[in-house]
Amino acid sequence: MQDVNTPMMRQYQEIRKRYPDCLLFYRMGDFYELFMEDAHIGARVLDITLTGKSNGKSGRIPMAGVPYHAVDSYLSKLVKAGYKVAICEQLSEPSKKGLVERDVVRVVTPGTVLDEKSLDKKSHNYVIAIEIVENCLAIAACDLSTGHFQVSEIEFENLHQTVLDELARLSAAECILSPELYNDASLLKVLSSHKTLTIYCYHEWEIYASKAKAYLKKHFKVGTLAGFGIHNKEFAQEVSAVLLSYLASTQKDKVGHITNLSLVGNDNFLQLDRATIINLELFSTIREHDVRGSLLYVLDETVTAMGGRMLKEWMKKPLGQKTEIEKRHSAVEELLKNSTLRNTLREYLTFIADIERVVSRLSVGIGNARDLVNLKQSLKSVVSMRHLLSHTESDLLKEVYKDIPNSIGTIIHEIENIFVDEPPIDVKGGGMVRPGIHKELDTLRGKVNKSTEFLIKLEAEEREKTGISNIKVRYNKVFGFYIEVTKGNARHVPEHYIRKQTLVNAERFITADLKIQEEIILSAEEKINDIEFELFTLTTETVLKQIVALQSASYAIATLDCLASFAHLSEKNHYVRPKLLYSGEVRIKQGRHPVVEKLLEDTQFVPNDVTLDNISQQLLLITGPNMAGKSVFIRQVAVIVLMSQMGCFVPAQSAHLSVMDRIFVRSGASDVITSGMSTFMVEMVETAHILNYATKNSLIIMDEIGRGTSTYDGISIAWAVAEYLATHFKTPPKTLFATHYHELQALENHYPKKIRNFHMAVADDQGDPVFLHTILPGGASHSFGVAVAKLAGIPKEVIEKAQEILQGLESRNVDNQKVITPQLVISNNVRDPKRKKENEISHFIRNDTEAIADHLIHKELENLDISAITPLQALNTLADLKEKIKLFKKENTKNLD
Repeated sequence: MQDVNTPMMRQYQEIRKRYPDCLLFYRMGDFYELFMEDAHIGARVLDITLTGKSNGKSGRIPMAGVPYHAVDSYLSKLVKAGYKVAICEQLSEPSKKGLVERDVVRVVTPGTVLDEKSLDKKSHNYVIAIEIVENCLAIAACDLSTGHFQVSEIEFENLHQTVLDELARLSAAECILSPELYNDASLLKVLSSHKTLTIYCYHEWEIYASKAKAYLKKHFKVGTLAGFGIHNKEFAQEVSAVLLSYLASTQKDKVGHITNLSLVGNDNFLQLDRATIINLELFSTIREHDVRGSLLYVLDETVTAMGGRMLKEWMKKPLGQKTEIEKRHSAVEELLKNSTLRNTLREYLTFIADIERVVSRLSVGIGNARDLVNLKQSLKSVVSMRHLLSHTESDLLKEVYKDIPNSIGTIIHEIENIFVDEPPIDVKGGGMVRPGIHKELDTLRGKVNKSTEFLIKLEAEEREKTGISNIKVRYNKVFGFYIEVTKGNARHVPEHYIRKQTLVNAERFITADLKIQEEIILSAEEKINDIEFELFTLTTETVLKQIVALQSASYAIATLDCLASFAHLSEKNHYVRPKLLYSGEVRIKQGRHPVVEKLLEDTQFVPNDVTLDNISQQLLLITGPNMAGKSVFIRQVAVIVLMSQMGCFVPAQSAHLSVMDRIFVRSGASDVITSGMSTFMVEMVETAHILNYATKNSLIIMDEIGRGTSTYDGISIAWAVAEYLATHFKTPPKTLFATHYHELQALENHYPKKIRNFHMAVADDQGDPVFLHTILPGGASHSFGVAVAKLAGIPKEVIEKAQEILQGLESRNVDNQKVITPQLVISNNVRDPKRKKENEISHFIRNDTEAIADHLIHKELENLDISAITPLQALNTLADLKEKIKLFKKENTKNLD
């Protein structure tokens, strides 16, 4: 570092040495300045001018600065670029004697940004700390902007997979590691795959890990950690203490708003791994990485920022206990039926600010009077909502009512009695406090008002005395009050005017009387500002004494926002309350995919039924061409189950659902984890994860497994996986298995009480397929691959050549009387050694036209309300159905010919 020769630069360097891994924002008046190497980085990243500052005999040193009133936007750019920034403030007022006292008041990192404009209001901004001991992963996560703090201890078999799953759940901005783990290249590679995560080494890790229990008990002011559930979890204690100490170091110990620690286990939740979160497109689409088209896009009708964040948490961690799920369902049902209550509550919600983040800013010392006023206005709405909830009937709404403390009323009065309705942002510039609150303050304001009147009067009198009509009495921070006269009139000023400054077009003067009034005004204003700031500080301290009550109210409001959002969605989109079962069944009638349904503009979504049980339909093998709707169908089942366990109603005519412990979705390969692995390897790793962790209460969605390798290998693997899922478990997991390998349809013959064939219906329109998006029993006989290629716009020459090759392959297959068969899988089937080796897997060649006719006419009869039609209408309907049957038979005969 460059030698320094001035007192100020020596002060800068002493402070800078204490924060070697940070850029130092050094406050000088109205600017934060960066010096030397920091200045070069700031100029490059922030696109600001690189200048210089005198450094005594050593010449000039590089310098770059940003205005203090706009610092948040610059901080945001630096932390997004991966830098830490130490904010060094002036702690004393400038004077003629000695240096201004300065020190760092906080450190800003990607996970400790608190500026509202830099944060996604409906997303948590987590910092995480990770510890790995043998086969246990301990991970603590805290959102400093809200005070949410949680920890998990997870036993793992595949560390990297577990870390990726947790990263997908938390979406953290920052991760701190011990020096040992920071040097683990394989772990860093996995963490770095999460592109928004910035990773730092925390050198004080061992210091706080060694005294974890005592440190946590001191912070939370408790005698035991049993209330947090971690009294016997050593690793959870260590990682929590380390993370808390790190956050305290960045905020100079101002983390009093972190009042609770939650132990997050998997037993009470429906578990979703990273692949499932991505493949179900819960938060963004796979291709465009856009929120539009995701499940969140459809479900998020929340009004408040707190509700939006909670909704995401509910999506990542759906409930796993039937009683808790039904509590949410009952609350949603009550709000759905009572539209007046729901609409009034949602209207009040629009007036509620982000209470959690307001309280956090006040707690760490960067809040202002406007935050207090916003808090007051929000709490007024909360009190009104509490009154509305006093007569609700469902258990969860009663809990929400109880979780809003009566004591918040005192906070409202405290703030309202002191502060004006629209205070300035600057807490040290006055103008915040109402008149009549503080006697001395009112007296000082009177002095200032009288002096202001004197100055106005002085300006008028001086114009009259001197005859100079454009005399102005003005003020600035450098010269105080002065009289300004244009150059042309300067020769007419009286002798008692004292020249103070010469400008290009004007002269500035002072007088003895003006200096007396200046002293009165400036002295009074300084005292006014000090008194107002003291009142602000005292009020903030009073409010923060109620921080637990405020956080309880925030949680209650977020819960209510989510429940009212679900009720609003249910009414708007015609969702129904699911019936929860213990039987292991899934029976959905006329189920719909909520996202596809919303995105369809010109066509109506085709609903479908599905039944999964422990008797005869444990695995549904679904065939059919691309574009027929296989993927939409199997995913909609998973989405409906997930929505139900979130507490939401579901898109269906009716739904009887057993509670699941896990949802697995295997489809495609993620770009994020394919580094160093082939697409097929990723597919196999994810498949292995499912086979190892699935239980009888899991829902598995397998989409086109085996397609990443050769046809023979692919069929063999798909066959073996399907067979394993159907036979390995005493009670198999519920599985929807979509495939293009028609050979797998033979599995229904081998396991008729476990596996059932279904296919997506396709009609024929003069040789072109018409996709009906309807699921029907039985297997498909044709893939329509070439026809789909034609629809996609493949050139005519390619289509004709493909048809020619296809016909040749099909005729050769008929001549040889052979099809691709997983003979090895069959012959080595240890569950039935006597099973005869099969040389061929039979195809289920069926005519879709007949099946579609049966299905559609059955549906029409099923939906017919006989009690609501006249005899004549019944006869007409019967005649219409007979005509349809005749037309279908005619079409069927034509197809056979």
